[in-house]
Amino acid sequence: MSTLKTILLSWLCPLTIMAQSMNIYQGEQLTYYNINEVDSITFDNTHNLWLDAHTNIGFYYAPGWNQTADPTYTEKNGAYTLTLKKSTSEQWQAQMYLVTDLHTDAHYNYNFRIKLRSSKAVTATVKLYQDGYDNLYYFEEQLPLSADEEYIFERNDMPGLDMSRVSLVLDFGGNKVNTVVNISGITLTETEYDSSQDLNSCLFPDYKLVWHDEFSTSGISAVRWSYQKADAGWVNNELQTYVSGKSPKGTKVAESSNGTLKIHVFKEGDKVYSARMYGKKSTGFKYGYIEARIKLPKGKGTWPAWWMFPVDSSNWPACGEIDIMEEVGVDPNLVSSSFHCLAYNHVDHTQKTHEMYCVGAEEGFHVYAIEWTEDYMRTYVDGTEQLYLENDHQNNIDTWPFNKPFFLILNVAWGGDWGGYAGVDESALPVTMEVDYVRVWQKK
Repeated sequence: MSTLKTILLSWLCPLTIMAQSMNIYQGEQLTYYNINEVDSITFDNTHNLWLDAHTNIGFYYAPGWNQTADPTYTEKNGAYTLTLKKSTSEQWQAQMYLVTDLHTDAHYNYNFRIKLRSSKAVTATVKLYQDGYDNLYYFEEQLPLSADEEYIFERNDMPGLDMSRVSLVLDFGGNKVNTVVNISGITLTETEYDSSQDLNSCLFPDYKLVWHDEFSTSGISAVRWSYQKADAGWVNNELQTYVSGKSPKGTKVAESSNGTLKIHVFKEGDKVYSARMYGKKSTGFKYGYIEARIKLPKGKGTWPAWWMFPVDSSNWPACGEIDIMEEVGVDPNLVSSSFHCLAYNHVDHTQKTHEMYCVGAEEGFHVYAIEWTEDYMRTYVDGTEQLYLENDHQNNIDTWPFNKPFFLILNVAWGGDWGGYAGVDESALPVTMEVDYVRVWQKK
């Protein structure tokens, strides 16, 4: 069967050639490709970041994990030949690390590609991650390699993460004696990301976009958003002071720039300033699919939130509250959703809540959403269900006050009953939460 192969040649414009057999030479570098039974060959001038990276290679082998003599490898022009001299039965027995000085950015997307070929059957696990931080990674995939068959692994349009030392680890196990593994074609490319192209990307086809802000202008719309003004201690024993737009010295607590809304938290004098912003506060929305793409701030004491409150907002918790996403910086990347009402609330420890680990929540943008109907509410993190609450249809506002308009809220608190439960670290300031967009869809 014919296969599609991609060759990155930076000196050529994108081009497609139909061929059955072809040898290709890249200038004086004599890069040689022997291509047989090819339907199409694509020349892509996208720059391969991996080629410019400075790479340190380490190798470790069980059981000591500090042995470098066995197995062995050779390298030539970015291609590696690895010999696993001993047989292993476990999945992870030999590890090859390629630690680079590459940086990636949360504001871009990335594509990755690698070729693997093994002389004998072997299990390979491929992981692209931040050196020194195993819990921050683009992917971790286990690949069952058959004997003498080329395996091309790729991941495309990966949302960017702020990484300073992008590294690749290859784990091998379950191999026979003297298994030879060839590793080549490592490619990492960067692409522009424009979320405005996804305006009709609602998870549900029977919804239409009714309200949104892409933060594509230099100013924050006063029609869409308003500010809360409140002193420290106003709610939840929080330490920040909320101001409208700017601090007393004129520093912005919120701004729209370079395609994102930025909510800044900083100390000025003896006070910490931040923003709490309301979307459609006077009218709100009743039901819909509502989402925001957000990059969370870092630091012990931060408490970012993306949530909703009723337009008729008196008498909490009986009025109801919808928390689509919250995180406290002392527990980084643990994001939660909660529903509050008289029957279910955190004061009585009866709130409906769920917490999940979101890889790179503080290093990249993720989509936090709610599907809200008259029958149920369901929150999502990047399309994965987080929390579900079903309407009991008893017409009891104590258990279901979620049948009226709620408005949108974005804020970053500092300290407080939850955000400061383990104290705060003022050395983390200033910090910023970035919001790529806010969108509201409702049924057609």
